[in-house]
Amino acid sequence: MINLVIKNRIVRAVIIVLLCLPLLRCATVRSSEKAQLGRCREPVVIKSVRGNFDDVWESLKMALNERGLVVSSVSHVWDMLERTGRVLNRTKRIYGQAKVMEFCSAVISRNMLERNPHFISFCPYQIMVYTLPDNENRVYLSYRRLIWKDEKDRDVLDAVERLLEGLVDDVVQEYGEYR
Repeated sequence: MINLVIKNRIVRAVIIVLLCLPLLRCATVRSSEKAQLGRCREPVVIKSVRGNFDDVWESLKMALNERGLVVSSVSHVWDMLERTGRVLNRTKRIYGQAKVMEFCSAVISRNMLERNPHFISFCPYQIMVYTLPDNENRVYLSYRRLIWKDEKDRDVLDAVERLLEGLVDDVVQEYGEYR
């Protein structure tokens, strides 16, 4: 009976080590290698600029339009939180302002979905724009990386990430990164 308990503990320990190996790999690779390993990158990219929320929002829309793209919808996160906060009697301000811009690229999306129809989970593309209540002159722009279980179709996902990164970088170049 004791041998069986010890064997079960050893098996569990081996399983835990095997499950943790990918995490250990991410922790030990150099930063230059991490860029090549999508699963080791941060799942969310966050940049910030010094500016007025509405101006930054309009600059992002212009960057989108310059690429021949249009906003398909806007999630008014700040408005929703303010409205529901009053109903729930929870008045803590989470954001100064916050919106999510949603859009799509027919060409990039078509390439992505032809390769793997399950990538529909990444549509529409989103860029979050928000300020925090303690500093409304610092406007954050963020987007989620497209993380998938394997690297097989990474090239089509990278095209989407390059689009998101390019849009955010256009705004950062216009206003200068907040430091």
